[in-house]
Amino acid sequence: MVKGTALFVIYTTYLLRTSTASGSYEDFRRAHGRDAVGDGSVSSDVRQQLFAQRKAEAFAHNSLNRSWTMAVNHFSDYTDEELQRMLGYKRVGGRWSQASSAASGGSSFLQADEYEDDVENEVVAAEVDWRQNLQKSSAWVRNQGGCGSCWAVAAAGALEMHNERRGVAKRLAVQQIVDCVPNPRHCGGDGGCKGATGELAFEYARIYGVMAEDGYNGTCSGALPSAVKVAQFVRLPDNQVKYLHHAVATKGPVVVSVDGGNWFSYGGGVFSGCQKDTVVNHAVLAVGYGHDSSSGKDYWLVRNSWGGSWGENGYLRIERHMQDRAYCGIDNNPKDGVYCDNAPSQIEVCGMCGITSDSAYPVIPSYRNSLRHAKNNLKGTRLGGLFVGREAQSGFAF
Repeated sequence: MVKGTALFVIYTTYLLRTSTASGSYEDFRRAHGRDAVGDGSVSSDVRQQLFAQRKAEAFAHNSLNRSWTMAVNHFSDYTDEELQRMLGYKRVGGRWSQASSAASGGSSFLQADEYEDDVENEVVAAEVDWRQNLQKSSAWVRNQGGCGSCWAVAAAGALEMHNERRGVAKRLAVQQIVDCVPNPRHCGGDGGCKGATGELAFEYARIYGVMAEDGYNGTCSGALPSAVKVAQFVRLPDNQVKYLHHAVATKGPVVVSVDGGNWFSYGGGVFSGCQKDTVVNHAVLAVGYGHDSSSGKDYWLVRNSWGGSWGENGYLRIERHMQDRAYCGIDNNPKDGVYCDNAPSQIEVCGMCGITSDSAYPVIPSYRNSLRHAKNNLKGTRLGGLFVGREAQSGFAF
């Protein structure tokens, strides 16, 4: 294991060597099939320096023989600002309805059922991987690009996989979720590509349904046919790992909230690179759990929204702690990182990268019911505390 001065020498030498290697950055650009990232305001020289730095960081990290590896991937020449655009999710948490609805005089912000199963006494499988049973929908790994729509991708993935459990494998219109879900209380951002939440997406699917990917025409209308409709959604108790464990084992994939800020260079293995104090800023889909014999670590299996070439074919394994207080810290920036308007100054988050701090899954009715049109169109419907009529469509983030 390399430490101290030796690690610094390796890092510096590798940085100098890779930054001057003829053609290496050009090969990288050709391999990833793009000429520029973002608006093109960053020079090629700056991107080449970023690329060399990230290669050196990966080399140094992998020399430590930890439980996960870092890799050179399509993020290796992104600026920090561009990387932040790949997050764009802020958790809502159980307190979102208290502060916000109290101020407005309304009731609960969204209607969600409580988790009622016996998580203490029921024996569940030692390992679960929903990809084995849901082979079609689990293969639909998406790339959100520069749009902060991880919340929509994760929610759509949950809907697709739960729908396939009921016998129907259909790709859903993520763009409809991005375009049409209102976010009046700025939960997770300002809506659309500027961030929202999986719970808001589930509530939209409960009222209107979500169309098939090939049927969405860019119009937010409750009169259009949906490919799936949600009966309800269930929020799991904050920071209680047994509920998440039981839900993933017995209910299906679950949308979870994490700090994804250190994931960009993840190459494989069981990730354990988040400190206890962390800012939750990203949504992913938990599709299983297991044990890695090579590292000796238990893990959660999650699907990300950064394309199939990232991580382990678009998936990541992240360290799993099975005791509620085993890995907890403070998120000291909830408004920027996890909450709606009227956020507290700090909140507790638990699990590696805060993975058990906030999670929810949809409950999909029978196939016949899921194909029904919403009986109410946009006129006269309440969504997330916002009265939505046809005249208010311009408020949806098109």
